[in-house]
Amino acid sequence: MKKIYLLAPLILLFPFLSTSQKYGSKHALKVLKGFCEFVPSGNAVVDGDTVSVQAFYMSKTEMTNFDYLEFLAHLKKNKEWEKYEIAKVDSSNWVNSMGYGEPYKEHYHKHPAYRNYPVVNISKEGAEMYCQWLSWSYDSISDGELKLTFRIPTKAEYIRAARGDNHNYRYSWSGPFLRNSDGDYLANFLAFGARNITKDQTTGEYKIVNESTDLSYFKDYADVLAPAKSYFPNEFGFYNLNGNASEMISDEDVVVGGDWKSPGYDIRIESKRAYIGAESTVGFRVVATYLVPEK
Repeated sequence: MKKIYLLAPLILLFPFLSTSQKYGSKHALKVLKGFCEFVPSGNAVVDGDTVSVQAFYMSKTEMTNFDYLEFLAHLKKNKEWEKYEIAKVDSSNWVNSMGYGEPYKEHYHKHPAYRNYPVVNISKEGAEMYCQWLSWSYDSISDGELKLTFRIPTKAEYIRAARGDNHNYRYSWSGPFLRNSDGDYLANFLAFGARNITKDQTTGEYKIVNESTDLSYFKDYADVLAPAKSYFPNEFGFYNLNGNASEMISDEDVVVGGDWKSPGYDIRIESKRAYIGAESTVGFRVVATYLVPEK
């Protein structure tokens, strides 16, 4: 039997099954726990209001190039060309967002070296289609016993996953700083050094001079974007909720958490900006909810 593996960071994930092979809810749940973490029910403070958030699973990382290419391959195999046109990657955005973006346009979404990096340059509609396809995939491996629904997180779910029960966290790693005690960066963002700050002698205001940025953060993981599983997980086990790629949410036309082009202040949990379509700075992760039928 030909095996197609999903969600590349994991080892030997589920194959699509032939009619002679039946798994079930236990197997599907085991696979789910392999790439997702559980967030218990609790509260989240969203735009000043405290809201109740039901328990959910969420992917440990942003979805990767390899994850998404599996989905696109499925659309092409089934000749779903209309969906493919909506879901396909728009690599031209690399050139639009970077003066030296041509190499990324050619290689980022295809080269094996980037298979475990966050997929970017896709539309929200494409991400939603991916979630529908993933829901169908899990229905297949559970033989219909485990009804899982995958979708893009809500804003409240993103905040709940990032903060847990501490509503004062600025970043998902709990501390107020962007480096740990060893001097290592805790996220992938646009780091400015002191040499980039100038004082306007007329107004007395401090300004950023964009002659050069502090590229020292590349020493850890980042090549513009960092691998989806990089830096340090938060208390729930999630990576890169701040920085790396801004993340889509389902209930507002904004992206949250900041990205590799954002300065440190703009990768806070509260950080958001308008969603304008596919960008080289925007990715997504998935949330799963499920119901095991009563026997």
